[in-house]
Amino acid sequence: MIVSLLLTVLLGFVALGVDVASLYRENANLQADADLAAMSSVRDPDEATPRAQLSLGHNQRETDTLSELVTGRYLRNPEIPRDNRFTPLSTGNPAINAVRVKLKDEGPLHFAKIFSDDDHVDLTRSATAIRTGAASFSLNSNIARLDITDLNAALSQSFGTEVSISAGDHSALASTSVNMGDLLKELNQLSGNASRNPAAILDEGTTAGDVFTALQNILPAGASGGLGALIGAGGLMALDVEALVGGIDSDLGLTAFEFASDIDVTALDIVNAVASVNSFQHELAADVAIAVPGVASVTSRLAAGEPPARSGWVALGEEGVQLHRAAARVLTEVSLDPNLLGSLGVGVSVTSLDLPIYVEVAGATATLEEISCVSSEPEALAARFSTAPTPISPENGTSVAALYLGKVAEDVFTSGPISASDLSFADILDLTLRIDLPLLPDIVIAGITVQARSNITVGQSQTETIRYTNDDVTNNRMIRHFGSGELVGSAISTLLSPAHTELRVKPGQEGLITPLAAPLVSAVLSLLPNRLLSALAAPLDGVVDTVLNSAGLRLGEGELTLEGHHCEAIRLVQ
Repeated sequence: MIVSLLLTVLLGFVALGVDVASLYRENANLQADADLAAMSSVRDPDEATPRAQLSLGHNQRETDTLSELVTGRYLRNPEIPRDNRFTPLSTGNPAINAVRVKLKDEGPLHFAKIFSDDDHVDLTRSATAIRTGAASFSLNSNIARLDITDLNAALSQSFGTEVSISAGDHSALASTSVNMGDLLKELNQLSGNASRNPAAILDEGTTAGDVFTALQNILPAGASGGLGALIGAGGLMALDVEALVGGIDSDLGLTAFEFASDIDVTALDIVNAVASVNSFQHELAADVAIAVPGVASVTSRLAAGEPPARSGWVALGEEGVQLHRAAARVLTEVSLDPNLLGSLGVGVSVTSLDLPIYVEVAGATATLEEISCVSSEPEALAARFSTAPTPISPENGTSVAALYLGKVAEDVFTSGPISASDLSFADILDLTLRIDLPLLPDIVIAGITVQARSNITVGQSQTETIRYTNDDVTNNRMIRHFGSGELVGSAISTLLSPAHTELRVKPGQEGLITPLAAPLVSAVLSLLPNRLLSALAAPLDGVVDTVLNSAGLRLGEGELTLEGHHCEAIRLVQ
């Protein structure tokens, strides 16, 4: 009797259990389909909706099940509240790295519909999938990758004390690999950074001493020789962590830090990065140039350093991230045989001929224009860079060089890129005039100084776009060269051409030029432009070419290395 009385209730509970289990299963299936649709969509956000609908079709769901699809940017940053990590963005925005989908479907009722007027329950499930693409790359600046002499000079000037890395230590540092993630983790500990975002260190400032200490802590014992002296010398010299690796949005959090952990550089790269933070200068050995016919002596100095728009030793980032190659300036002061000019007129003799030539090898620039994680086909695009030239200026890098004949203030030469407004006239030759007067002693006027100034910009990058395929990445074909070709010879000729060269008698010497001497001086000034070009272009070309070669410099050249093609594993996030 009790069973009979309770049978209706028991059957109701059985019906409820069957329907609830059925709805749980339908809900789980809908969630799985939402997950798959989101993961398929984020693989190619530009085709997000068609890909989501195709995924639903493969799972036997109607396309109208997709009630909402939103593309946006997701930040895996533990410091950001979970509800604020996703920001919707319109299709085509290069910052998109996430897709959020929402599915709606009906879950059928079985036994439970006897208690309801409805025969189904509305089900809604959503999913968010992310995938961030980035590239890490470096530009080989011959002057930035310093040899041991230049490196010691740069470090000594930066630290304000004598620094000397031995050849053995230099070799050990050059042959030892360093993982950027390990270095950043060690810097995090040394700085006491309490942020839950491991990538926050990329926005922090540090010191040279801490960088070298972190480097010493992660290197094998046999490879860290010489770093102890650098730690003491570098001390509190400030630098930004982005001088080592920069460009990535640190709010990407775990994603940014994982990408940094994919980058391997040498220990010497880290030392060079610190050395390149500040400008430096030193003498260049140019003894070979003295052998150039007509050249009496040559003195040269090199000044180098990044332009103000500097970026890290390695750039790491999404589309639009840019890396500049360090700018360098070379001053070559050449004393030439006055006889090279030949005769400048009866009674005119040249007692000295000196030309100061400045060569501004401004920094090449590479910009990541496109990073692709869509296709795995060997010939599909992995990354594309722009290396097109930009106008020469102190604010940016460029693949153009500039040459100056004249005088530049010492503080300008040593501190930053030269501009035409910095150039003043330089003394280039001294004249002695002898005027023959019949029946009277000759009139001799000595010490008349002629000044000159000229400036030109040269170079056009022969490669404006560099493209890497998946096959290049797979087979480690990561290095590309670009540049302006041979420029020195044509540049020197252009610099000395009458169209660009201004000549004058040094101000303040008007009293030396008597009415009798004035015609001789005018004749010299009219002859000199063409004579400078015809007589001096060849020897100056040889001198400047030799000096630039001794410094390892090439006009308008760059070497782009794709350090890493980073495609984050597609993952589901909340």
